[in-house]
Amino acid sequence: MKWLLTAIYLFFTTSGIFLMKAGGDSLHLSFLRGIEIKMNYITLLGYICYVVSFVLWQKLLATYDLSYIVPITTGISQIIILFIGLVGFGEQIKLSGLIGIFCVIGGVMLIAFGKV
Repeated sequence: MKWLLTAIYLFFTTSGIFLMKAGGDSLHLSFLRGIEIKMNYITLLGYICYVVSFVLWQKLLATYDLSYIVPITTGISQIIILFIGLVGFGEQIKLSGLIGIFCVIGGVMLIAFGKV
């Protein structure tokens, strides 16, 4: 059950980042007549995903050891986001990025297997 919660958190946090990026620069704030916020539906959906991920994050922090869950979820989400940039937005991965991916994967494996 714990891993399912982690997977759902990773889905919502990376989806939120993807959707906010896909929504572009659609967020407009105005303070002329009170507070006025305008954004497109893709950006709004991204913010909703991010809020859901924040609620799940609170549950993860209460469930796991802090020194375990933060490095693992951060590392995995960074790798997922890197691939989203590559596939979803046509961004380039440099050699340093590939080396970083392998370092993060190695670190996540060391932390995860060290807990067993």
